[in-house]
Amino acid sequence: MAVSDGSVRALDGRAAAIVEVAAVAAAVFLTHAAIGRLGGDVSLGALSIVVAFGLATWLLRRRGCRWSDLGLRRPERIGVAAAWAVGLFLVDMVLLPALVSGLAGALRLPAQHLAAFADLQGNLARYLVLLIPIGWGTAAFGEELIFRGFIARRLADGFGGTRAAQYAATVGQAALFALGHAYLGPRGMLNAGALGLVAGFGYGWSGRNLWPLFIAHGLVDSVGITALYLGPAHS
Repeated sequence: MAVSDGSVRALDGRAAAIVEVAAVAAAVFLTHAAIGRLGGDVSLGALSIVVAFGLATWLLRRRGCRWSDLGLRRPERIGVAAAWAVGLFLVDMVLLPALVSGLAGALRLPAQHLAAFADLQGNLARYLVLLIPIGWGTAAFGEELIFRGFIARRLADGFGGTRAAQYAATVGQAALFALGHAYLGPRGMLNAGALGLVAGFGYGWSGRNLWPLFIAHGLVDSVGITALYLGPAHS
């Protein structure tokens, strides 16, 4: 059976997309692992997102693309974007905790591993670092760019670009996002994966604009970091 040049090019394009996803994911995980091996804490672990962002930016430019093509652009309707941000935040803070708690209980998962934040309670300097450059910077902004922007879109390309491929890519990026939070233990990974799913579907359903995701993610992390700062966390 003859294979057309167009089919070959399509297959090459899909393979290139998967390779790009693998490269960016490896940048996140390997950098984070290296920092952990050297004794770095969760703050230094944020450098893995910086490294991945640099690599993803280079890969985008090689294809003549920009981050605005993936959703880093001003929302067409600010009110709608704000409503999506609030809606995602409420789902993350009200609905997901109950669902994750029930599933974690059924699976008999232990509480989240919060050793990385053991020195946060009452430590104002560390709180401000985790809240602003980490919580709102590399976490809210960086992780949404990498996982929901770059990885999800390129996974969908790699899977064929169909609607089914987009759903599969949403699940795939959430699984990678969960793995990126392995330092929180199984329950923490389950929680991160659920948050990644909500953000991924929100990204697709809201018109693929990243700003609602940035805001919702930053608010969720702000609540969590503040709770750890003010007193012992019970998960």
